Amino acid sequence: MLLSKFNLKNVNAGEVYTEDAAALYIFIGAKPFTDWLDTEIITNDKGFIETGRELQQYDSFKKIWKLERDPYLLETSCAGIFAAGDVRAGAMNRVASAVGEGSMAISFVHKYLGEI
Repeated sequence: MLLSKFNLKNVNAGEVYTEDAAALYIFIGAKPFTDWLDTEIITNDKGFIETGRELQQYDSFKKIWKLERDPYLLETSCAGIFAAGDVRAGAMNRVASAVGEGSMAISFVHKYLGEI
């Protein structure tokens, strides 16, 4: 069976309409679930975790960050805690890049552990 049409529903108005389609791309994970995080892990206004140099733009970062060095690329505002994949602000939101970021995070963890 091939996809040729699909039904769309406007949940606000309750309207349903049919559109022609040859393919369908489902984009999930667009809303991060970061409400459970400690308040010392800085998130942007959409709830995505800020990492690396981007943290410098937040006034609260200077109060939280205790190390002499700048945070590593995937490091959060809490030294030694890293974020990778869709939950990270500025992420590519693709599986392949999330896997790559996960691998990078492991490398940064080893680097961090070598410091302490």
